Amino acid sequence: MSDKPADAAPTEPQPADAGPRTEPSKPVPIAAATPFKRMPYVPKRKRGWEGISVPLPLQFAIAVILGVLIATAIAAAYVKWNARVTAEANARATQEEIERIARERQEQLEAEQRAAAERQRAAAEEERARVEKLREEQRLAEEARRAQLNDTQRMEEAFAASYRKPPGCADTATLACANHYIRAKRAFEAQYIRQRAASAP
Repeated sequence: MSDKPADAAPTEPQPADAGPRTEPSKPVPIAAATPFKRMPYVPKRKRGWEGISVPLPLQFAIAVILGVLIATAIAAAYVKWNARVTAEANARATQEEIERIARERQEQLEAEQRAAAERQRAAAEEERARVEKLREEQRLAEEARRAQLNDTQRMEEAFAASYRKPPGCADTATLACANHYIRAKRAFEAQYIRQRAASAP
């Protein structure tokens, strides 16, 4: 005997009491009244992202790839930042080195200028001292010359005042008179020099 429910028994038309009837005289089961079998449940079709079914291994692979990409992007950003920081540090160090070299060069130039000025001042001072010494020597030489001239002049005047021509030489100039004059003058000069040496302090 089958498990399926038996089909409804056919109904015989009955004469109507008061006209035609559209409904059967006894109720008809719903299953017997439905000429089709019940359809199985079909879930509604999902749309959009809900309709995509991704296997778990593929999801893991996608997650790993995304993680690698994110890590690569972070590493690239860090390397770029580190390179920029290093470049800025190198630029600052280079600028500081250039400034230090410029300062040292400036200090060296100033020291050389000071040394040159000092040498020039020393040379000028030496030249001025040499000129002063030369002037002093010239002044002393001039004074000595004047003193000598004055002394010679005084000696000449003293000799002229003390010299007496011998008789016969007043009007004539003979060799004997000239020799007498020379001998008298030499003797006077020697005596004059001895007197000056004796009177000198």
